[in-house]
Amino acid sequence: MLKAAHAIYKDGRLIFANEHMVPKNGTEVIVTFFDEEQKNMSTEIDPIEALRGRGKGERLVEKLLQSRKEDLEHDERIYR
Repeated sequence: MLKAAHAIYKDGRLIFANEHMVPKNGTEVIVTFFDEEQKNMSTEIDPIEALRGRGKGERLVEKLLQSRKEDLEHDERIYR
């Protein structure tokens, strides 16, 4: 499962804002951050490209479509 978490990089470590979101040892993470000194973003790695191919075998598209369907059903129940 692909997750996003807020963290701060300090003294060579990532400090997670929510301790429940800390990944387990050996978990692969992709870090994106704002570089205050960087003026030209065109040379940076595209975050969408960096995520491409991640989560294979997790049926993410099917899960997204199911979630959208549930949202629509929920909205329809509320507005009736």
